[in-house]
Amino acid sequence: MEQMEITTEMISKQVQKVKNWTSPGSDQLHGFWLKHLISLHGKMAQQFNEMLQKGSISEWLTTGRTYLIQKDPAKGAAPGNYRPIMCLPTMFKLLTGMIADRIQDYLEEKNILPDEQKGNKRKSRGTKDQLLIDKMILENCKSRKANLHMTWIDYKKAFDSLPHSWIIKCLDAIGISKNVGTFIENMMEHWKTELFVGNESYGLVNIRRRIFQGDSLSPLLFIIAMIPLSTILQKTNLGYQTSKNSHKITHLMYMDDLKLYGKTETEIQSLTNTVRIFSTDINMEFGLDKCSTVALKKGKIIESEGINMPNGQTIKCHQPEAYKYLGILQLDNIKHEHVKTVVSKEYTQRVRKILKSKLNGGNTIKAINTWAMPVIRYTAGIINWTQMELDNLDRKTRKLMTIHHSLHPHSDVDRLYLPRRSGGRGLLQVKQAVKEEEHALAEYVKQSEEPALIEVKNQKLLKAQQTKNQYKKATLQTRADSWHNKTLHGKLLDKIEGKADKEKTWLWLTNGTLKKETEGLILAAQEQAIRTNAIKAKIEKSADDPKCRLCKEADETIDHLLSCCKKIAQTDYKQRHNCVAQMIHWNLCLKHHLPAAKNWWDHKPAKVVENEHAKILWDFRIQTDKVLEHNTPDITVVEKNKVWIIDAAIPGDIRIDEKQQEKLSRYQDLKIELQRLCQKPVQVVPVVMGTLGAVPKDLSRHLETTDIDKITICQLQKATLLGSARIIRKYITQS
Repeated sequence: MEQMEITTEMISKQVQKVKNWTSPGSDQLHGFWLKHLISLHGKMAQQFNEMLQKGSISEWLTTGRTYLIQKDPAKGAAPGNYRPIMCLPTMFKLLTGMIADRIQDYLEEKNILPDEQKGNKRKSRGTKDQLLIDKMILENCKSRKANLHMTWIDYKKAFDSLPHSWIIKCLDAIGISKNVGTFIENMMEHWKTELFVGNESYGLVNIRRRIFQGDSLSPLLFIIAMIPLSTILQKTNLGYQTSKNSHKITHLMYMDDLKLYGKTETEIQSLTNTVRIFSTDINMEFGLDKCSTVALKKGKIIESEGINMPNGQTIKCHQPEAYKYLGILQLDNIKHEHVKTVVSKEYTQRVRKILKSKLNGGNTIKAINTWAMPVIRYTAGIINWTQMELDNLDRKTRKLMTIHHSLHPHSDVDRLYLPRRSGGRGLLQVKQAVKEEEHALAEYVKQSEEPALIEVKNQKLLKAQQTKNQYKKATLQTRADSWHNKTLHGKLLDKIEGKADKEKTWLWLTNGTLKKETEGLILAAQEQAIRTNAIKAKIEKSADDPKCRLCKEADETIDHLLSCCKKIAQTDYKQRHNCVAQMIHWNLCLKHHLPAAKNWWDHKPAKVVENEHAKILWDFRIQTDKVLEHNTPDITVVEKNKVWIIDAAIPGDIRIDEKQQEKLSRYQDLKIELQRLCQKPVQVVPVVMGTLGAVPKDLSRHLETTDIDKITICQLQKATLLGSARIIRKYITQS
């Protein structure tokens, strides 16, 4: 490996990987500032190079902060009742991140990393690789009725046991450049951490026999230290073969998780003893209570006394209990049914916990997708899920959402799983997530040149006719078509076709700031899923009278209730309208430095507010020489060089285009009169928003003419939708 030199470009690239606001170490420097103070990058590169070339390291750079967090207050101050959380200096993580990338490049270039070790390996699936290979071995053994002996090795505090001297020897053996090797050696000599309980310091501790945790270099150093073990095991020429001429699989490793394979009891004894000797030499100790072994003869478990160690200790046979390997319970085979039960329970518990939280609609869906769904996705390709089981999990998710008022019981199912930018809610479907992962794994295995994964491909463990992207695209298209073609649920899409800007109509969904309950209610209203009198009489046939419960004149549809009922035109409709106009007035006041409340919803517009720059009139009748029928717009803004007539309207979504044209023509006469009286240009700005969020194609252009930077379509949508939701709750859901 060539001598390493750090450049400004390397720093600029590496800082993008640093998280903005994670707790810093002794330097108290957040990643956010490193990303934005780019003028410092050149000087930082110079100082880092001095450290690499001269080997001089400032003490603060290699001093971490370890915060001891009490697990259970009831157990008191017992040492085992504290969880250590280490915070490293941000500059240390930046520097070691660049060194780790360079070493990783070198290891890949020289093909030094063993295939058996998947920890920290680029372009691999990590634990999924090992689980697939392991599953292939177990199923092959069963189908061929072969002999197989396996041992699971667990190390006692592996990361805390590794001596620094061994790491240095391994770095030298693989040919790491002199300046990097010297820097790492000096760095480890100066490793310290300061212990904190709360804000109280308990002093510094020198680190002599462990590696740091929290940076990207330390795990790589551990992997390098374990490379000789893989090399030794490979040279034994022992292991399991799936066929006579196939590749021998001796062991699988993921960081310190090690599993050994042998054909006979003698082989597994030899392999285990080899690992024990190596581990003893580098001061690493087996955690025998978590180690286990099992023997299979002709594909079936047989009695075994375990593996006797020279020191008199024994690795016990794990029978009839199962062993948890990389999170998956197994013994002679993977315990599919047990894993399904445990995983399903954990998934539903997480979904329930998320739905009980106060997260808004967008963050609720994001939390389910990123915290609950990975529990299921991890098992994809390893556990044999049936379609019915996956459908049941999806059904359970929807049921929980309905119980917590996040999803209307009659809402469209297809729409729930569509992306938010397309009008859906963006929830990941369990079935789709599992199938996508299976397709991705099949594609990955098919392209792999690793011998063990080639065996997985040959055993046809994964069956997929499409790539992940092809499957995802086809599924989304089918789902979108299904939603659009539904008579009631897809009705809104047909009605606003050609009238609304669809991308902007779904902005409130992509923004996701409404409460999950409100979000579910608005979507149900768009889908005609709410039980109005018209729905009860004409669809459900559970009532005789479809007429509006308020005006008794027209059929009670959602559109009628939200925009056409005369009984609430001067109350609920006016209140909703005034909220939207009030938001515009508040933004105009801020723009012209006029008195305004801190928040728009607390703003009380005065009839007239003015200063030397502008005058803003609220619901003010404008006197003109000519008698005009329409002379009281919502807002009139008079500036030195221009006048704006701003009028808001909230019609039914299917009438937004007509209402916009109506507003433009209604104030045409007033525009002409004001131009004559004021001798300056006058602009009519119609602010039209559908009751359920439909946005006219010209709304953005009209808003731009007001020069208000802070007001957005999403804000206007939110004010409108909150008003519509209040009307629905007032007259239907609580009736």
